[in-house]
Amino acid sequence: MGKPLHGERILITREVTKADAMAEKVTKLGGNPIVVPMIEIKLKKQLENHSILERLADFSWVLLTSANGVHGFFQLLRQQHMALPQTLKIGVVGKKTENVLNAYGYSASFVPETFDAMTMAEGFMSFYDKRKKPVLLIRGNLSRKTLPEKFREAQIPFETLEVYETMYARKSTQALNQVLPSVDYITFTSPSTVEAFAALAAYIPDKATYICIGQTTEEKAEEEGIPNLYTSSPYTTDAMLCLIGKLVNERKMHNE
Repeated sequence: MGKPLHGERILITREVTKADAMAEKVTKLGGNPIVVPMIEIKLKKQLENHSILERLADFSWVLLTSANGVHGFFQLLRQQHMALPQTLKIGVVGKKTENVLNAYGYSASFVPETFDAMTMAEGFMSFYDKRKKPVLLIRGNLSRKTLPEKFREAQIPFETLEVYETMYARKSTQALNQVLPSVDYITFTSPSTVEAFAALAAYIPDKATYICIGQTTEEKAEEEGIPNLYTSSPYTTDAMLCLIGKLVNERKMHNE
């Protein structure tokens, strides 16, 4: 397969529970992974609007926009010894979220072709029958407002349920600032990793190249003034590393 990453130092900013798998891929491709998580995920054990779980039959769809949302939602159901009504259909943002859903014994009735919230919203609006019951959006405290805004515009009735919290990994601040001068590529797998990076970094290196997993993550990076942005397609970590390999090869050829 070769080693397309040629020893490049690649900063992985995603949460610690997912960082190791990405680091292993970097190593196999010949890169040097540097894991410094920017965020921490805490699943909620109690809900402010607990009554929603008792009203699941009032909804036609439940939409899950992340693996964390799947874990948080179904762990809450298990704590309450509850199961989803058979009439409730499930939509997920992408294949990885779908795989986590399958692990809980459920299957998705809707998966967008491109794995981001904007495509999910647009695809679902053409899929949704307005004569049906409202939609339940499963979210985290820092989830993007794309779906709620698009649903309001389209007059699709919905409610939201926050099942997890995303927090800055402030304990990573020292480690982050120690490695910043030496990294070649910095990867962002969600808007929240961008936001936390911008908050915790002493400065934003202009010599590094920044790789975003999708459009919404790229938009957040642009808002934070991060330079040298590239976005992978499709929106997966494998595609991110493939893109880095392509950039490394192009620059190697340019320097020869």
